Amino acid sequence: MSEIKIISSGNDIAAYLENLRSRNIKKIALDLEGDQGSINYNYSISIFQCYDGFTPVVIDVLRTAASKELKDFLTSSDIIKVMFSSENDLFMTQNVLGYSIKTIRDIAIAQKLLGIKINLSDYIGIDKNIKDSYQRANWLRRPIRDDLLEYAVNDVLFLLDINEKMEDELKEKNLYDKYIEASTKVSDKNFIVDQFKQYTEKFPGYKRLTRDKKELGRTIWIFRELIGEYFNCPSGYVFSKKTMNDIISDKDNILLKLEQELNRNRRGKKKIEMEFIRKFYQKAELMGSRHEKI
Repeated sequence: MSEIKIISSGNDIAAYLENLRSRNIKKIALDLEGDQGSINYNYSISIFQCYDGFTPVVIDVLRTAASKELKDFLTSSDIIKVMFSSENDLFMTQNVLGYSIKTIRDIAIAQKLLGIKINLSDYIGIDKNIKDSYQRANWLRRPIRDDLLEYAVNDVLFLLDINEKMEDELKEKNLYDKYIEASTKVSDKNFIVDQFKQYTEKFPGYKRLTRDKKELGRTIWIFRELIGEYFNCPSGYVFSKKTMNDIISDKDNILLKLEQELNRNRRGKKKIEMEFIRKFYQKAELMGSRHEKI
């Protein structure tokens, strides 16, 4: 494998994009690695890994996220981005960077249209358990470990060849236009979410709750998000989803229940005081009242 090129500035991204165009490169393989709420409260993209058929490139997004050049690269319509199962990557890109990736070809869509098993592991030759362990690694730590970089790049080395083979099969079966249409549709889809409003989908059993319990559930969800945001930790660390119905089951002792959950693993001075809990609960109630009426 060629030496991995690391890009860590907007100017370098612009130079990379210009180099692709000067060499008449029309397609690159693209993937990303990051943190989807397992390390910090907010989602983060660590890197984009790219492959043009010749040189693997890693873009350090922690250093370039705010750059115009990164947006120009990811939204460039003349450079097709070949991806695999792109929805989560598009979700991350939209929620972290505020825009989508254009123009894409999603191999998972091609596999579905061809009626074959949707997977990538068989092509890149990596055990699923090993892949899962790399995906759970701390991609926000710098410098990035060499084995993580090699794993990330390995994920894109075969995408161009796989896509070319699949496109030939799609054309033979008159499915190519559907492939383009479906890939464009997923790229245009709005994946942006407001975590404070996810109670309607993510609160366990929310849709089956009574009206009063829904109002409480909404407040508890927002409270958990506020605490996670305040301490910059995943909201699941505040308390689990499984405890939410237990908390709202005792309407008259909500604050005591919250105090119990928040301090379950805290000792001494690390315990959270009731006044702090009350303040954030009142804020959660106010925010909930501003949402759509139940």
